Amino acid sequence: MKWLLAILIAGVLAPAGAAALTIEEATSRALAANPRLQAAKLSALAAEERAKEVSGRRYGEVDLVGSYNNFDANRALVPISIDLFKVPSLGFYQLPWDRNQVHYGVTYQIPLLAGGVLHEGRLIAQLAQRASEDMALFSRDEVRYNVRATYRNALAATHLLAALTAYEKALEKDAADAELKVQVGAWPAVDAAKVQFALASARAQREAARAQRDGLFAVLAALMGEEPPEAGYELADIPDVPPLPTASGTEQRSAALAGRRDLAAVRTAVLIAERKRMLAKEAFGPQLMLGGNYLANRAPGVEDPISTHEFGLYLKLPLFMGLQRLHALHAANFELQAAQHQQQAKELEVLAQVEDALGRVEAARAQLEAGRAQRSLGSEVARVEHLKIEQGTGKMEDYLAARAQEMQGEAAYWQGLYALQSAVDYLDFVSAQGGQHD
Repeated sequence: MKWLLAILIAGVLAPAGAAALTIEEATSRALAANPRLQAAKLSALAAEERAKEVSGRRYGEVDLVGSYNNFDANRALVPISIDLFKVPSLGFYQLPWDRNQVHYGVTYQIPLLAGGVLHEGRLIAQLAQRASEDMALFSRDEVRYNVRATYRNALAATHLLAALTAYEKALEKDAADAELKVQVGAWPAVDAAKVQFALASARAQREAARAQRDGLFAVLAALMGEEPPEAGYELADIPDVPPLPTASGTEQRSAALAGRRDLAAVRTAVLIAERKRMLAKEAFGPQLMLGGNYLANRAPGVEDPISTHEFGLYLKLPLFMGLQRLHALHAANFELQAAQHQQQAKELEVLAQVEDALGRVEAARAQLEAGRAQRSLGSEVARVEHLKIEQGTGKMEDYLAARAQEMQGEAAYWQGLYALQSAVDYLDFVSAQGGQHD
């Protein structure tokens, strides 16, 4: 039975024309092409550019401007100033008047005080960039864990399919032998019917296992950002039992609270809310701007262009805006409180995930031990019951049950092994330890 199972596993693991894939290759491909991870990286880059944009506002603006005007009557080309009357022979009617005017030049404005918009806005943008970068790094860890867990689940489903296929092949041989023994009167017809029923059940289970494996192949392909190949993937076994974590639960929880990037992003959101509240307070203060322009002014009735320039300091003391600033301050206070509660909720969530991960490791370790024992016992019981049937001393129900237990033991071992590997990976992921175990 074992040699048949080994052959069937090799055939199921390496279907004809399948693309070869190891867990390391799957991880690399997912980190390079996973759409959600790429979106998170691009969001981080966009946040970085926004931070630069906000930081650049403190340098003010310089613009090239130009205008053409056609008025209903002649108007002064430039504002009236004392310089226009320095020539005594020129009268008021000799000033530069025209209906058609062109003005062009350079304007500039530099904010000196902007009600906190410059300083607080720059800090908020920088904090938003940090939060976005933290979420991109967390997405990377999450994708890494998900693709490795899915790979192992697909391997477990592959081994289940192989065990069911071997079970089916054995029952097909038993069914053929049963028909011969019924024909010669060595077995009653009911025993042959029992074998046929077990064979039909095995075929149904095999198809269900195949559908489960193919579904996991599709999930694996989606995590890698690609379409699954028609022949599926060739998966490489990971037979090594992973080392169990040595850190205590307290150490794991402390590591998670200190190192989880998604938690860091939530904490940064609290800092952003604090800066927004400060911005709402500073909106009650004065605003001061430096501005000016240098313009050339032309008209058909003026021989040479006249240049003008101006410089100004503009002060604004906000007095009343329909209580808008007061409501904005109240909203900022509520948003800060909400962010603080979200941080508390996230910390509790992280601690709960660590506890869950520790439980998964213990449960998977026990599952692997049970699977190892079930695998060894099932093979031996099936061998003994088969001998009894051949000698005419056994019961068909006992033999078929032993066959099923042999199949279940083989599947249980691999399921336990991959469950333990994924449980250790999950603990590493939720406690921010890197998930480096294979």
